[in-house]
Amino acid sequence: MKFKTEKNIRIINELMAFCYHFHSDDISVNIKTINNKSTIKINALIYNFPKRDYDNLIETLNIPRQHEVEQYYWQLSGESEFDCELSLVGMMVDTAKVKYDDNILYIELERIENS
Repeated sequence: MKFKTEKNIRIINELMAFCYHFHSDDISVNIKTINNKSTIKINALIYNFPKRDYDNLIETLNIPRQHEVEQYYWQLSGESEFDCELSLVGMMVDTAKVKYDDNILYIELERIENS
């Protein structure tokens, strides 16, 4: 249970850092865990979010999940650029939905833990 929580916190941290990078000062985070499934929702107010960065976010968060990466995640992330860190987040989630509407970036991620 402890490692599941730490992984979720790390994912949220990376996504919040991404939003802060685009000067968001209004970020809402919601996390719900039922049984072995965690759903993370982030809404961030970002004015004029560049289309190129939006498309890149969708692509990197939808990289196929790679369970083996989670074992090395702590060593891999940290001082890299956002693309690398978001790719690692993408490798740790099962599904990612991203939408940008009326200056609000909506991100919803799902993680299913193996028992």
